[in-house]
Amino acid sequence: MAETIRIYTDSASDITPAELTEHQVGLIPMSLVCGGDSFVDDHSVPMTRLWERMENGEVLTTSQPSLQTFLDIFEDAQSKKDSVVYVTLSSALSGTYQTAIAAKTMVSYPNIHIVDARKAAGSAAEKLVVFRACQLRDAGKSAEEIVKELTEYRAKVRLFACIDTLEYLVRGGRLSKLAGAVGSVLSIKPLIAFTDNGEVEVVKKVPGLKRAMAALCDVIAAHPIDKRFPIIPIFAKEDANCLEFLGKMAEQLKGLVVSKPQEIGATIGCHIGPGGFGLVYTEAKA
Repeated sequence: MAETIRIYTDSASDITPAELTEHQVGLIPMSLVCGGDSFVDDHSVPMTRLWERMENGEVLTTSQPSLQTFLDIFEDAQSKKDSVVYVTLSSALSGTYQTAIAAKTMVSYPNIHIVDARKAAGSAAEKLVVFRACQLRDAGKSAEEIVKELTEYRAKVRLFACIDTLEYLVRGGRLSKLAGAVGSVLSIKPLIAFTDNGEVEVVKKVPGLKRAMAALCDVIAAHPIDKRFPIIPIFAKEDANCLEFLGKMAEQLKGLVVSKPQEIGATIGCHIGPGGFGLVYTEAKA
């Protein structure tokens, strides 16, 4: 009898309801708190509503799924003798990975596999790892083979983005108020990426949006795109900056299949703020 493999991810991957259905993926949602209200990040609350509240001064925070959530899923898989491959938000950004590991230990079922996204830390980068897992599952690979491939693949995934405003980094405590004020006066646009361990790093600080777009094109050119895998433009709230950036990337993207720009969800978006944009893809290795 063929092995039944369940693939799961968390909502930090920004995977859409349509993609969950198409790829047969289970969603383990993060929790959101905005003002005095709590939400489950399962697409039931539209991002337009959350952006409206954030722009009115409310702070949006996220928290990991509960231990019980993982126990319920893992125990159900154990009872049916299914294998589980769960791709999580980077352990450097959240305790989700550690909680999933704790639940696996408690269930004591060897066919549960937890994959830390690391360099593919979150948003569409994490989603690319999920898509790769589905591709391997559909090709008949075992859960162990999928995990081995994912640990190699995640290091090739790239997310390069530009932050249009520093306000939300200050709000979330990831940037001092002084640094945020200075950056705003100088119209500094940080270019960000993820480190090998899955932490956010500032690749470059550029004055002005036009220069930032040009600099982002240069950064991506230094890390060539592997056309065998999806290429996903990303944006926060509004896609105008993303579309302008894609216009500047036209020559680099010539002949490549690029998906429609996808909105960054709450988990990453609450730190990036509106107007952010970038590109997610797999780097071609020499």
